[in-house]
Amino acid sequence: MKRIMILALVLLSMLGTFLAVTTGSWAESGRIIYVIPVSGEITPAMAAFFKNGISKAKELGADAILIEISTLGGRVDAAFDIKRTIEESEVPVIVYIGDRALSAGALISISAPRIIMAPGSHIGSAEPIPYSIKAVAAIRGEFEATAERTGRDKSIAAAMVDKDVVVEGISPSGSLLDITAETAKEYGYAEEVLKGRANVLNYLGFTKATIVEDHPDPIVGLALFLARGNISSLLLTVGIIAIIIEILSQGFGLAGIIGIAALSLYFGANFIVGYSQWWPIMIFALGIILLVIEAFIPGFGIAGISGISAMVIGIVFVAPDPLKGLKNLGIALVLVIISAPVIGHYFNRLGAFKSFILSDTIVDKLSDKDENKEGRLLGSKGIVLTDLRPSGIVDVDNKRIDALSRGEFIETGTPIRVVEDRGLSVIVEEDKNDNI
Repeated sequence: MKRIMILALVLLSMLGTFLAVTTGSWAESGRIIYVIPVSGEITPAMAAFFKNGISKAKELGADAILIEISTLGGRVDAAFDIKRTIEESEVPVIVYIGDRALSAGALISISAPRIIMAPGSHIGSAEPIPYSIKAVAAIRGEFEATAERTGRDKSIAAAMVDKDVVVEGISPSGSLLDITAETAKEYGYAEEVLKGRANVLNYLGFTKATIVEDHPDPIVGLALFLARGNISSLLLTVGIIAIIIEILSQGFGLAGIIGIAALSLYFGANFIVGYSQWWPIMIFALGIILLVIEAFIPGFGIAGISGISAMVIGIVFVAPDPLKGLKNLGIALVLVIISAPVIGHYFNRLGAFKSFILSDTIVDKLSDKDENKEGRLLGSKGIVLTDLRPSGIVDVDNKRIDALSRGEFIETGTPIRVVEDRGLSVIVEEDKNDNI
């Protein structure tokens, strides 16, 4: 009996130890930390992705949210949305700055109660662009209020936005404040300086926790890449050059497809990331329609000018702001101009300009006797064979002859009368009294 009791006690002790260990293990492994990356430009699409991530973390029952920031800044309205989402989050939020959190990224960072920074990282430089006294005052107030709410020195936050704010020892007058990780820790903006996510999680007590990492939608990620300034300019350049080539070519081919694809990517990317609404795209489409209408109207008038204006407005206002839109368009036009000689040489070799430029050998060969008889066709009547813009070809006395109008457009099939005979060519005008 004694041996049985001893054995039972041993078994109970082992079971208790096992339960203690496994319970602790399960408790720790049951903890969840939700990681949301905020990298690249801060855009409305990024704000929507971030808000969705916070909701997922809540639904998942996450114990904490770790925001890994690496950004040079971006849209102020998008930064305000992210800041508001952090402030309203029911799940504790910790920000980890891996290298930099500048401008809009600085506001997002200081809105979190806890900030951890990597060695060599920095935060600050949040002066609004374009600069204005009103914009500086508004953004500075936002930074100060956010710093106060999270228990940080508001003068340091103000100095990140306003270069006239002086903070003794770290920010002289006339210079925006951008502080390193160690300085941020010294002044209470960062609670610790740690290298890498593993050390951060260990510091926070989530060493064995389950890590759930969110990622932007691949389409949104592609759109963010395509909406970058340099890529946008390249898309515009390719689109414009391809459309020009298509106009100079016969029929509809590869150049037209490339042009439409490039312009669609330019407009689509800016729309998907939230830079634009539908109206710039609709205005651009209206511009194309007006140019098509202009193609069927003699001369170049209101429809053509309005079409070009509408296309420019669409290109400019679909960008993050009009200045960036103008910059994208300006770079594209410069690249198109630089490419023009190459395009011209290519089409000249293919003979593509023959339909636009009058050839010296297009008329029937006249005898020497006829060439010396200028004025022989004066007053003769005929019909236009190709549109006179103002040059083209007419039929007079059953002969194809080079002709010029007096500056007006005369379309194919119009009766004409020769008002001047130059031997190898004639000057004509529309014969309104003829019933040819």
